[in-house]
Amino acid sequence: MRSVRLGILQKGLILLCVPLLFETVVAGSLIYLQHYYASSVKAEVLRKQIVFHINDFLFYSTQLSTGNLGLVFIKDFHPDWTTDSRALSEYESVKTLLGEDPQQQQRLGDIIACYNRVRDLLGKLTSGPRDAPGQLAQVLALKSNLRACKGLMAENIKLGDLISLLREKELRQSVRTAEQVRAVAGLIQLVLAGAIVGSAIIGLLLFRYFMRGIHSGVQTLVGNIQHFKNGEPLAPAIEGADEIAFLDARFHDMAKDVASAQRMKQAFISALSSEFRAPISATREYLADLSVGSDRGLSERGRDRARTAEVSLERLIGLINDLLALDAPGTSGIEIRPRSCSLTEIIQSAIDAVMVQAEHNGIRVLGPNGQAQAYADPDRIVQVLVNLLSNAIKFSPAGSSVVVSTNTVNDQVEVRVSDTGRGVPAHLREAIFERFRQVAATDATEKGGTGLGLPICKEIVELHGGQIGLESKEGKGSSFWFRLPISGPSEE
Repeated sequence: MRSVRLGILQKGLILLCVPLLFETVVAGSLIYLQHYYASSVKAEVLRKQIVFHINDFLFYSTQLSTGNLGLVFIKDFHPDWTTDSRALSEYESVKTLLGEDPQQQQRLGDIIACYNRVRDLLGKLTSGPRDAPGQLAQVLALKSNLRACKGLMAENIKLGDLISLLREKELRQSVRTAEQVRAVAGLIQLVLAGAIVGSAIIGLLLFRYFMRGIHSGVQTLVGNIQHFKNGEPLAPAIEGADEIAFLDARFHDMAKDVASAQRMKQAFISALSSEFRAPISATREYLADLSVGSDRGLSERGRDRARTAEVSLERLIGLINDLLALDAPGTSGIEIRPRSCSLTEIIQSAIDAVMVQAEHNGIRVLGPNGQAQAYADPDRIVQVLVNLLSNAIKFSPAGSSVVVSTNTVNDQVEVRVSDTGRGVPAHLREAIFERFRQVAATDATEKGGTGLGLPICKEIVELHGGQIGLESKEGKGSSFWFRLPISGPSEE
């Protein structure tokens, strides 16, 4: 079965919708339980009202019988129907509250029938034997009253039994309803707690499931970027169909294209190195001979043009050397052989190398006064200093000075090359250490720069475990500095 590949947007929607769906189900359950709880409470209240009114009916009906029986032997007796209306009112209330319960309605019908018989018997009571005319009439009245009293007692007992049956059922239902109310209340609390815990767990699990893949993909992509920067093999492409996998796949394609272009560039540079270096060097030597007048048949103008061509070839050879030194992104073709050496002697060698250029431009180059030691490759540091000094000389006004100074910073020695030239704008102070970057677009043609000198200097200094930087004010000059270790690992 083909697996479903989800993008980041789809994963985000699932992460949002699944907890929302769960909470919707919980909300629906709570609404239903709340409705059931309200119905149960209402039913419980109804049962209590029925019991209350049936008790009042029993009270008033009993009071009707006992009150009249207590007065039956009194002269001028007349039945007291005061509590009858109250009893009938309570009966109507009970009848209304019982609603559509057929069994209870049947019992209530039996109760009212029994109560009506009680009322009929009360209507048969007379004022007593003493009020009857003649002795025989009194005996007959007494016998009638005794028979009515006996019937009243029997009917009251039956009425009480019927009311007890109706009341007991209502009380049992009230107890069951109360238990339902408590159970529903507990269930609502359980659902609320489960909703909170369940929503948190679902959100956490979904977040962990989706974000683990996203985090892993991002880490892989970041690692591939770092591997590409360092010139190392890339990790395998991320599996999946989300945006991160797509981006990683495109990054792999780009890396392949860059590698292909790099191979073409290296082949081109190798061709320059092997095919062009020898004829260019031979041509430069010939032009050098012409420029110094070794060929007496050459005019002064010809010698000037020969010197111009020689300078151009020198620049071309420098460009080839710089390209060979920086042959691939993230890797270096520069080798260093550090050792303990005199930094003062290295600085003097670099000054001697640029002295002709300095004199031609009318610049004084001043070295440090004290002695300094460093753990470095002397030839490479001379290369760094020659590059920094050449730049300082090229961009300094005639008659100014370029100063080289040294200073100890913690366990490193710092070398500064300061000039009073045009300076470097703030937004370019980091960029000039990148390849093919220059302060002005015209520097390549007017000053003879390639944009590779400072990147090579940075590469050499960092291979020594040092740092390189720049302090500058526009229009007031620049101060390039680099730091090298004073002692090597075996000397610490």
